[in-house]
Amino acid sequence: MNFGSIRSLIEYRFRLLDAYVDVTGAATFKVENEPIKDKFVELLRDLANHGLMARIRRVSNDLIISVFPKPRLNQPRKLINLLLFIATVGTVGFASYLLIFDVDPQLTAALFQRSNLYQQAFVLATAILGIVGLHEMGHVLAVRHHKMDATLPYFVPAPPPFPFGTFGAVISLRGPPVNRDQLFDLGFSGPLAGFLATIGVAVFAILTAPLITQQEAARLISQNLLTSRGWPYTPLLVEMLGFLNLRTVPDGYVLVLTQVAFAAEVGALITFLNVLPVWQLDGGHISRATFGDQGHKIAAFIGFAILFLAGYYGFAVLLIIFMFASRRPFEGVEPLDDVSPLSKSRKGLFALTLVMLVLSFVIF
Repeated sequence: MNFGSIRSLIEYRFRLLDAYVDVTGAATFKVENEPIKDKFVELLRDLANHGLMARIRRVSNDLIISVFPKPRLNQPRKLINLLLFIATVGTVGFASYLLIFDVDPQLTAALFQRSNLYQQAFVLATAILGIVGLHEMGHVLAVRHHKMDATLPYFVPAPPPFPFGTFGAVISLRGPPVNRDQLFDLGFSGPLAGFLATIGVAVFAILTAPLITQQEAARLISQNLLTSRGWPYTPLLVEMLGFLNLRTVPDGYVLVLTQVAFAAEVGALITFLNVLPVWQLDGGHISRATFGDQGHKIAAFIGFAILFLAGYYGFAVLLIIFMFASRRPFEGVEPLDDVSPLSKSRKGLFALTLVMLVLSFVIF
């Protein structure tokens, strides 16, 4: 497509002030300063029919559109996604088996006398895989809703004795989001779905938890077989659910949360770590969309401070290594339209992100 034809597409959508080819060979157009979010989306659709794409930036007080060829990418290898998922099912299942069967026989007899241990291991593995899977499904739904180019989830197995059997999963964008709204939805959708799944698992854990007498609980505590934990070693979410009286506990008895509740804690941990406004985590996408480039960098420092203060040194160091291994440390994902502000409704949802962060905070 020649320069004149591209210029015609620009003029159809925008009031053109200047047109030229920049030093990189990209067709470049200065357009009138006006609200451009919807117009730019329509322009991208026009250009996509010709194998082109564009970005728009504010330079001083000018709006500059650059048009360039859309990169040609190889087809994603879905077999790798499937094999990694199968491997993750295996490692999570084995980790769950180890966790259940590592319980002291006395505690097992007190808590699981009417339950099959293999069944307990199956429920634990299903809960962890369900939380991770629904987290990624949230991303998939956002990607499909906005018709973004992205891979299927890559599940990452972790060999036991790593307690969860998985490092989670990732979705790789094959092209930048169009605007800040898309970037926000991409980051927000996964934690929201995972958070709701965590609530479901926590409720299930409370409804199915065994009841034992207070005398039996005192005996198990005296033998260091049972402990009583509160926030921050239990997520605030689980603590709050306990106040809702989801289940009646007879006088003289106590409710003992078992390994299924551990799955809810894992889900809370996944949500907490992902919602932190760090680099290119989900929370990083959210903060980049909400605050822009400079605000995102400030938020990233706050996120790292939280990690170090909470004692997640290994995760923080790992993130720092990945950040500086990339070409642009502390930079978030940059949308094609980095001029149009985030929609008001999504700014409101940012408050929900902070709520999820607080309710999911847990120290392992």
